[in-house]
Amino acid sequence: MTAPAPPPSGRRKARPPIGFHFSIAGGFADSVDRATALDCDAMQIFPGNPRGWAHKIVSPVAAALFCDKRKAAGIRCLALHTAYLINLATPDDAAFCKSIALFIDELKSAEALGADYLVTHLGSPLKADKAFAVRRVCDALEELARLELGKKTMILLENTAGSGTGFGADIGMIGGIISRRHLAGQRIGLCLDTCHAFAAGYSLCKEADGTALADMLSREVGIGNLKLIHLNDSKGGLGSRIDRHEHIGAGKLDRAGLRAFLKHPLIKNIPLILETPKKSEHDERRNLRAVMELLGDKS
Repeated sequence: MTAPAPPPSGRRKARPPIGFHFSIAGGFADSVDRATALDCDAMQIFPGNPRGWAHKIVSPVAAALFCDKRKAAGIRCLALHTAYLINLATPDDAAFCKSIALFIDELKSAEALGADYLVTHLGSPLKADKAFAVRRVCDALEELARLELGKKTMILLENTAGSGTGFGADIGMIGGIISRRHLAGQRIGLCLDTCHAFAAGYSLCKEADGTALADMLSREVGIGNLKLIHLNDSKGGLGSRIDRHEHIGAGKLDRAGLRAFLKHPLIKNIPLILETPKKSEHDERRNLRAVMELLGDKS
């Protein structure tokens, strides 16, 4: 019999769901134990090897065990992140088909695990232009819609830092893709990575920038389409195009700007996933304390 989920504490009700990207070493269910050990009520995992093409859809037994553990732990938000090799913007037809095949398998796993979201990078159009990249990504999403995937788990497009030939640093352009897919009846949203946004030139250098960033998202994406925030500080400076995550409060993002953004009325309830560096067992707790301080919760 499935254990009932514990009711959210008053502290949890007063803040958005918060968690980390956790390892699935030992099995999917073990990742819930890692979240529980930190008293997290949000979590993100990979459905398989993030740097490989081989992938097996999660078994019904493993999925059931994971779902039972998640419910008992009171995990309010579950996101999966696709493999890094997936390239939805590539002009190479063989690579595109391979990417779609892996994406389909990972979306099936996400739905089997009861995930709220599947986060994906958009990839690279290589030497092709941005207009081609937009069409290519929309073609990929159309294929998923044709297969009637993504109804249980929403697909989230993640912004990038803009390094190399990567596509997705322009948040307004992602907003255009989301709007286009919504017109076609497909549920697509945005996962905003704060490190990536800063590195791409979206300022969080002072308090007023936090409000400006929230207003920009409302204007160019639609605040209802922002479903998840990857909360990361940045080793690189504003507009550096350097995708290097840093501990919260130890990077280039201004604390007052980040606080203003997180506490903005349009942002304050959106789930937060930290992808901060982990070199010791104390790093996650350190970053969790830093986030709680930004949110005004020092308990």
